[in-house]
Amino acid sequence: MDYVSNIAHSILARPGCVRVLGPEIYTAIAEWEKKEIPLPVVMISIDEVCGGNDVNGTLASIDRLQSVVSKNFFIWLASDNSERMAA
Repeated sequence: MDYVSNIAHSILARPGCVRVLGPEIYTAIAEWEKKEIPLPVVMISIDEVCGGNDVNGTLASIDRLQSVVSKNFFIWLASDNSERMAA
Protein backbone atom coordinates (compact mmCIF):
# COMPACT_ATOMS: atom_id res chain seq x y z
CA MET A 1 0.00 0.00 0.00
CA ASP A 2 1.08 3.53 -0.56
CA TYR A 3 0.98 6.52 1.80
CA VAL A 4 -2.51 7.70 0.85
CA SER A 5 -4.02 4.20 0.89
CA ASN A 6 -2.52 3.40 4.30
CA ILE A 7 -3.95 6.54 5.85
CA ALA A 8 -7.35 6.20 4.17
CA HIS A 9 -7.60 2.57 5.29
CA SER A 10 -6.61 3.51 8.84
CA ILE A 11 -9.31 6.20 9.07
CA LEU A 12 -11.99 3.95 7.58
CA ALA A 13 -11.02 1.07 9.89
CA ARG A 14 -11.86 3.10 13.00
CA PRO A 15 -15.39 2.23 14.14
CA GLY A 16 -17.53 5.34 14.23
CA CYS A 17 -14.84 7.61 12.76
CA VAL A 18 -16.18 8.11 9.22
CA ARG A 19 -17.80 5.86 6.68
CA VAL A 20 -16.77 7.69 3.52
CA LEU A 21 -13.72 9.86 2.92
CA GLY A 22 -14.48 13.11 1.14
CA PRO A 23 -12.17 15.01 -1.18
CA GLU A 24 -11.08 17.33 1.64
CA ILE A 25 -9.55 14.39 3.50
CA TYR A 26 -7.72 13.15 0.40
CA THR A 27 -6.47 16.69 -0.21
CA ALA A 28 -5.12 16.87 3.35
CA ILE A 29 -3.45 13.46 3.00
CA ALA A 30 -1.79 14.55 -0.26
CA GLU A 31 -0.49 17.68 1.49
CA TRP A 32 0.97 15.60 4.34
CA GLU A 33 2.70 13.39 1.80
CA LYS A 34 4.04 16.46 -0.03
CA LYS A 35 5.37 17.84 3.29
CA GLU A 36 6.94 14.41 3.95
CA ILE A 37 5.15 13.94 7.26
CA PRO A 38 6.10 10.41 8.32
CA LEU A 39 3.34 7.82 8.20
CA PRO A 40 3.73 6.92 11.91
CA VAL A 41 3.12 10.57 12.86
CA VAL A 42 -0.14 10.58 10.89
CA MET A 43 -1.20 7.21 12.34
CA ILE A 44 -0.65 8.43 15.90
CA SER A 45 -2.70 11.51 15.04
CA ILE A 46 -5.55 9.38 13.69
CA ASP A 47 -5.47 7.34 16.91
CA GLU A 48 -5.66 10.57 18.89
CA VAL A 49 -8.67 11.88 16.96
CA CYS A 50 -10.55 8.68 16.12
CA GLY A 51 -9.13 6.08 18.45
CA GLY A 52 -10.96 6.93 21.62
CA ASN A 53 -8.83 9.74 23.04
CA ASP A 54 -11.26 12.23 21.52
CA VAL A 55 -14.53 12.74 23.39
CA ASN A 56 -16.68 11.23 20.64
CA GLY A 57 -14.05 9.07 18.94
CA THR A 58 -15.16 10.51 15.62
CA LEU A 59 -13.63 12.60 12.89
CA ALA A 60 -15.97 15.56 13.23
CA SER A 61 -13.92 17.74 10.88
CA ILE A 62 -10.78 17.48 8.84
CA ASP A 63 -9.60 20.66 10.57
CA ARG A 64 -9.31 18.79 13.87
CA LEU A 65 -7.25 16.01 12.27
CA GLN A 66 -5.03 18.50 10.44
CA SER A 67 -4.41 20.35 13.68
CA VAL A 68 -3.39 17.17 15.49
CA VAL A 69 -1.16 16.05 12.59
CA SER A 70 0.58 19.45 12.57
CA LYS A 71 1.08 19.35 16.35
CA ASN A 72 2.50 15.82 16.29
CA PHE A 73 4.73 16.60 13.30
CA PHE A 74 6.13 19.63 15.12
CA ILE A 75 6.85 17.45 18.18
CA TRP A 76 8.47 14.82 15.95
CA LEU A 77 10.65 17.44 14.24
CA ALA A 78 11.74 18.90 17.58
CA SER A 79 12.63 15.49 19.01
CA ASP A 80 14.39 14.41 15.81
CA ASN A 81 16.52 17.57 15.75
CA SER A 82 17.44 17.28 19.44
CA GLU A 83 18.60 13.68 18.83
CA ARG A 84 20.79 14.84 15.94
CA MET A 85 22.35 17.60 18.06
CA ALA A 86 23.20 15.13 20.84
CA ALA A 87 24.97 12.77 18.42
